[in-house]
Amino acid sequence: MKIASFILPLLLIFPAAAAAQDAARSLQKAFNDAAARAGKAVVSIEVVREGAARVVEPEYFFGYMVPTERVYRYDIGGVGSGVIVDPEGYILTNHHVVEGAKAIKVKMLNEKGRERTFIAEPAGGDPQMDLAVLRMRSAEKFPYLRLAAEKTPKIGDWAIAVGFPFGLRQTVTAGIISARGVSLKIQGRNYSNLLQTDAAINQGNSGGALLDIDGDVIGINTAIISPSGAFAGMSYAVPAAEAARVFADVKAGRRVRRGWLGVSLLQADPVMMARLGVRNRAGGVINEVIGGSPAEAAGLRRGDIIVSCDGTPVETNEELIHRIYTRRPGDKAEIVFLREGREMSVSVTLAERPEAGLAAARPARGAPGSGAGNVSWEGIEFRAGRDGALVLRVGHDSRLYGYIQEGDLIKEINRSPVGGPAELKRAAAGADLREGVLFDLVRDGQPMYLSVQSQR
Repeated sequence: MKIASFILPLLLIFPAAAAAQDAARSLQKAFNDAAARAGKAVVSIEVVREGAARVVEPEYFFGYMVPTERVYRYDIGGVGSGVIVDPEGYILTNHHVVEGAKAIKVKMLNEKGRERTFIAEPAGGDPQMDLAVLRMRSAEKFPYLRLAAEKTPKIGDWAIAVGFPFGLRQTVTAGIISARGVSLKIQGRNYSNLLQTDAAINQGNSGGALLDIDGDVIGINTAIISPSGAFAGMSYAVPAAEAARVFADVKAGRRVRRGWLGVSLLQADPVMMARLGVRNRAGGVINEVIGGSPAEAAGLRRGDIIVSCDGTPVETNEELIHRIYTRRPGDKAEIVFLREGREMSVSVTLAERPEAGLAAARPARGAPGSGAGNVSWEGIEFRAGRDGALVLRVGHDSRLYGYIQEGDLIKEINRSPVGGPAELKRAAAGADLREGVLFDLVRDGQPMYLSVQSQR
């Protein structure tokens, strides 16, 4: 009886162990298959850029030294990765990999693992999304990977990164999707709606493929965050859905055009929402409406609170930009917003996004205007006039120290206009920092809302 009792658990354990081994082998095969497919379609990109140096050199004429400036030009090499996404030889990569290149060389492996080299030319792209499309000069059909635009990776899904780190051999690394919808700024470039993964990505991986367990492309590897410049566990990719839109435009011969609404949002906090007459709602406060923009034409105003765009909730500027940026000029966007606590909606016809560097018409910093007088409040000295209250000095012991800055022009306090010393005193008298105060001000020529709450 004791022997039978001992054997029965063993009979139960061995089938479970065998099933676990089968599952592990199945997962292993999925990784093997994905790596094998990627091996033929993920390519190394080598670029040549022209550099220049200005050097002042002495020249001697009749015994006199005359300084002469000369320009020396030289070639600079760069490396990156790319992924073939079409049998006609179209390659997706990052814009920063090929930006300014005068020559682009693509290296790939054939079925026997031997290296082949092709010349590629830029076909188009979207610099704002850091995407570029290349096309190889060849009539042959190429192996390619499918852009899985219809897939929405989930946090915790497997992620497989393939590329050529540091210009070395093709490398395959694996991890998981650790975050979605990430916005960040790296080396002066703004990114939004990125996939984050802990699959190892290093310099040279830029433009390579991020695959799911099926071997489909779910992203184009784009950036890393690293104090040392090497992999530190946080890598980012442009989602395949966005890359597919760019590629479709380029292949069809269309110029990539992006929608534009013409507002900037501030993420609202409870103090800001309460002072704007809204409670128990989430949204983004319109900080600025650009003159001549679709938003202005549709009647949106500064201080309105956008809560959704085309039925999708919006709380941050990045979320709204992403919703609008992926649309084309002429498309309509349904904006739901709050004004003075009332929910309203408007259909906005989007325009084409202006070229980078087109500045909004912002109010000048200016002076407080006529009838100005000095007023002190909460350790701050103001020069109040018709156009607002100019901050002259902020005391270090002020509860507003670190929030209000010298040179700020206060236009409103808790929605009460500040148009002179008397109005400033009335607005200040009704403001309680323990309950929270909302300032509408101009700083360095740019309007902004600022909420402050202090219990001391």
